[in-house]
Amino acid sequence: MDQIFRILLESLTGAVSITALVLVMMSVIEFINIENKGRWFKSLKDSPFRQVLTGTILGAIPGCVGGFASVSLYTHSIIGAGALVSTMIVSTGDEAFVLLATSPSLFFKLLAILCAIGFCAGLAISLTKKKRQKSLCPESFQIHQEDHAHKKSRNLKHFLKEHIWEHIVKKHLLSVFLWSFGALVLCGAIAEYINIEDWITGHESYMPLVVTAAAVIGLIPQSGPHMVFILLVAQGTLPFYVLLTSAISQQGHVSLPLLAQSKKSWVLSKVFCALLGIAAGMFCYMIF
Repeated sequence: MDQIFRILLESLTGAVSITALVLVMMSVIEFINIENKGRWFKSLKDSPFRQVLTGTILGAIPGCVGGFASVSLYTHSIIGAGALVSTMIVSTGDEAFVLLATSPSLFFKLLAILCAIGFCAGLAISLTKKKRQKSLCPESFQIHQEDHAHKKSRNLKHFLKEHIWEHIVKKHLLSVFLWSFGALVLCGAIAEYINIEDWITGHESYMPLVVTAAAVIGLIPQSGPHMVFILLVAQGTLPFYVLLTSAISQQGHVSLPLLAQSKKSWVLSKVFCALLGIAAGMFCYMIF
């Protein structure tokens, strides 16, 4: 009973944190769109290159904030699937902070490789996928006449009511919270009964199997299970390419808001990243 209570409490805390960060990032995006009168978003929509570059930069930000921003831009059809995939490949969630603290040189080496892979993969997807993603939110990021009223008090009141409450809170936050909470409970239960580190170290002589396992574990939309690869690679127990496979496949909590908005996009992006991670890992295994 204590284990169940702990899993529920940790999942609730995580879901509230994720929902709050999504609220903040979407509010910032709404504000930026209003302030520059939609010019920045229009420039992104008109250029696959700028979309992918933006996605890569957002993914490179340690933690989940940049990833949440990218997901918000994708679900509102500001950036396409290629830019979203770029973010998901480059982002390593909260593991980035751990790696940066324990081995900065390893962190920057990994980040440089992820940025190169993420940018190339995202640009390839953007150039081959010509059809623009339909907005998953019917309201999208809109600009109203009241946003540029002469009185600042009227602007603020309109922004809080129409953009924050009517759009972000009522249209997005409940589904983000519920899906995040459910996914975190499931991940917590799995982690409670499966010792990933013991399994990995017990099969370290079978590198193709470990590479595949790193990619499969990367499907878990949570920061935590992937820490084992950072520790084992930093200790020299596992080769670097296993960490690379894990990093390509996983994004920490970044993908949870996407799961709430589009299950199809979530599945396709996660599977693509996992397969790309396996391909990268197996290539390194055969070469090195």
